[in-house]
Amino acid sequence: MAQPGNHEVLNRLLTVLHRSLPVYLKDAAPWRTAGDERAIGVMQRIVEDQEQLGARIGQHILEHYGPIELGSFPLDFPDTNNLAFDYLLGKLVACQRQDVASIERYVSQIGGGDFEARALAEEALGAARGHLESLEELAAEVTKAGATWVKR
Repeated sequence: MAQPGNHEVLNRLLTVLHRSLPVYLKDAAPWRTAGDERAIGVMQRIVEDQEQLGARIGQHILEHYGPIELGSFPLDFPDTNNLAFDYLLGKLVACQRQDVASIERYVSQIGGGDFEARALAEEALGAARGHLESLEELAAEVTKAGATWVKR
């Protein structure tokens, strides 16, 4: 099977950033309780990071390769509407793990001497790993506080 070109790989990376569960939940507004403030702050930082990095990747695509293709949100994301935020943490962690694995694959597929594309992909990978760590810590805190439905 042929290796995808940088244009395709960067568009896939951009889709991961712009179609993530945190970005979806930004507009879906999950059910929140008092005490979710820290979690909401973590989610806002993740979304801001993804949007800022996505803008830079999008600009690189437009300047060097061609059109941007964002794709759509996964079909199971609407199932998360109106769920309690602490319940969603398990799904957030699982989705972030998938995103990290996808981004690792995309980093390895960047080729052709496009060092800026590689640097952007590696930055996305580092950020995704940091976001995963933040979500795992949050899930551990919620579990420790007594929520029994948070899966890790």
